[in-house]
Amino acid sequence: MILDEIVEASKDEIVEFLKQLIRIPTENPPGLNYDKIISVLRDKLEEFGYKTEIIEGNKEFVRFGNGNRPNLVGYLGNGNVRIAFNGHYDVVPAGEGWSINPYEGIEKDGKVYGRGASDMKSGIVAQIYAVEMLKRAKLLPSNVKIIQTIVPDEETVGNKNAGTYCLREIYKKNADYVIFTEPTGPDNICNGHRGAIWAVVKIYGKKSHGGFPQLGIDAVKAVAIMIERLYSSLSNITSKYNIVPEAGKKPSILVGTVKCGTWVNTVADYCEFSIVRRLIPEERIDEVRESILRLLRDVSSETGVKFDYDEFYAVDTVVSEDGRLIDALRKAIREVRGVDPNVVLSAGTFDIRFTVSEGIKSINYGPGRIELAHSTDEFVYVKDLLDSIKALGRVLLEVAKGS
Repeated sequence: MILDEIVEASKDEIVEFLKQLIRIPTENPPGLNYDKIISVLRDKLEEFGYKTEIIEGNKEFVRFGNGNRPNLVGYLGNGNVRIAFNGHYDVVPAGEGWSINPYEGIEKDGKVYGRGASDMKSGIVAQIYAVEMLKRAKLLPSNVKIIQTIVPDEETVGNKNAGTYCLREIYKKNADYVIFTEPTGPDNICNGHRGAIWAVVKIYGKKSHGGFPQLGIDAVKAVAIMIERLYSSLSNITSKYNIVPEAGKKPSILVGTVKCGTWVNTVADYCEFSIVRRLIPEERIDEVRESILRLLRDVSSETGVKFDYDEFYAVDTVVSEDGRLIDALRKAIREVRGVDPNVVLSAGTFDIRFTVSEGIKSINYGPGRIELAHSTDEFVYVKDLLDSIKALGRVLLEVAKGS
């Protein structure tokens, strides 16, 4: 197919653009270099013929970090088949322990390394170049309208956020379909995600001298008990749903941060810790929440501490049932990858919840592999990137042809 030939011939250009995006550290929190990357992306869309606008995200929804939250929207064509893409440009902090510079964008052994290589700057590149490659091949159907949406603040989640949540009216007005390009593997069709609860627990005790800690109420000790019981509280149930990666078929809990104490020789009167509880589809979110609160209440009663439970994100399992997008992707992946794709749920949540809740037909397909997301020495395979561009191009052709 001529599309495949043009994609392969454009390999260097495509990979170089991904490297350019990786070299802009858009860590969130706090939300670094957002305006800088939006400038680069806007220039690229306008170079490719899009009309663009910036929609500033509502800062009231920014719980972590500060600064502008620009959303980039690009419009191409005026057809009656309206297809939107969605990708987020923020990345989680790189952290320590990398064997390479996480923001150098190194290409080696058929891989491009860097924070965001998999999650999900490669997805942004794929959605932009899938359309551009069709244009260069003179295959882009005249009956389509393409909407590129490139957003912030996916990584810090929230029941509302300054990214996709703030574009709901754009999608309702302009899109019949939304294709997300999150990393769920180039051989998988992702139609939703597991549920999740994110919360911060604040523990209040009483100070005393370290020489006679019995006179205080030790917030650290109480938190240690709470954390141990939380980790021990998970059931051993395995989901019947096809969830990637495989480990996502079981419920999980993560205490990602603990902040306690003011001095080595003082009983801590305050401590806080975060909880991320992932739910499999067989679990009920209200029952899981109540089990967490019951555990916290029990430890509070046993130790004498008080606590506040600040839940700032709660979402149930989300499943998009649109067969047309699934069928188009299944056909495309078979042609490009030579495999029969799996239809899966993601173990992590992503912004598809905002479009599915509005009744918009939505699906996810991206080049990154979910097991590499947020990892040290994160990378994406160049072949996966090119193949995803070929597959997404075919999906556009298939959806336009059937309308």
